[in-house]
Amino acid sequence: MAGFSKMKWRWLLGTLILLCAGGMLWVGYFLLFAQPRDLVFRGKLESEWIKGLKYWDEEQVKEWRGYGGEGVQVLIRGLRNSARPRERAYRRVSRRIPSPLRRWLPDPKDDATRPTRMCLVSLLTGLGKDAESAVPVMIDVVRNDEAASVRQSAISYFDSSEDEHCLLNRLTPKQKKALLAPLLRDVQDKDNSGLRNNAAIALGFYPEERGTVAPVLVRALKDTQVQVQLCAAESLRKIAPDLARTSGVTALFCTVAKNPDDQIAHRAVRALGRPGIEPEIAIPALIQCLENTNTLVASSAVWALEWAPKEFHAYSNPCISALQRAAERKDNVAGYAKAALRKWSADDPKQNDPKVK
Repeated sequence: MAGFSKMKWRWLLGTLILLCAGGMLWVGYFLLFAQPRDLVFRGKLESEWIKGLKYWDEEQVKEWRGYGGEGVQVLIRGLRNSARPRERAYRRVSRRIPSPLRRWLPDPKDDATRPTRMCLVSLLTGLGKDAESAVPVMIDVVRNDEAASVRQSAISYFDSSEDEHCLLNRLTPKQKKALLAPLLRDVQDKDNSGLRNNAAIALGFYPEERGTVAPVLVRALKDTQVQVQLCAAESLRKIAPDLARTSGVTALFCTVAKNPDDQIAHRAVRALGRPGIEPEIAIPALIQCLENTNTLVASSAVWALEWAPKEFHAYSNPCISALQRAAERKDNVAGYAKAALRKWSADDPKQNDPKVK
């Protein structure tokens, strides 16, 4: 009886293994080889349209804008199909299957469509409001795409304008919430600084999640890349200005303002004139930037002072004196400084600027 029971259990176990192996073979075949339908759009297969796409091409954006909502749906289907969700799922499942069973299954395919997804995401981003019907699929890209570069580009779809009018601020609460976890994940990605950069910018539109987002942004202030530090500091200033002050954000902007790369420095300079900045720290740095020989950096300092928040007006004398000196420069900065002086005089009628006519 005991022998029979042992044989019975072996038979049951063998049967179970065969059934599992057969099931996985069937699933593997379905995931790897089943293909979605290829529809016809304007006399040509949609797959052919997708193959011809370019990355960040302005003429292409104009062309597809002319196709209207129907064209956007072609791009959406192309993005879903090029993501190869079945292959992606099979790769994920394959990594979890024990080695003795994995050798009976087809090898997972490489992610060969990343360039196509990059082109599709960039085109949908370029279409702006005309492509807002792509929100669900773009949320899925940010959440689930295997390639960090594709997720990085997809984040820009939601906050390309980087201001309060961006798409991220127009999502439903449920849609916006769906993006939060992947953004928190990506701002801490170890390998892709561009992904961290874009995620840090997007997190600046989550004041309602301050308690969750702010500590992550504080950690990002120490990122190895100065661009990421800068984006994290600006986002922290927006959603938690009190924490930004105690975390040394103004001092960070002052340091980055001295960066030899003017494309980095000028962003920090402009940030020094925004609400929540400590004027007693920012103003000496801005005055120094007004004397910078780099026109972009000096012009950014003028803009920062011209549109500085009201708390800067307690320091009107040194600001106006510095702008008067800048108004004597021999480059474009002089004109900008004169315009800024007029604004300061209008805001403070007691000031009399003889240099501005």
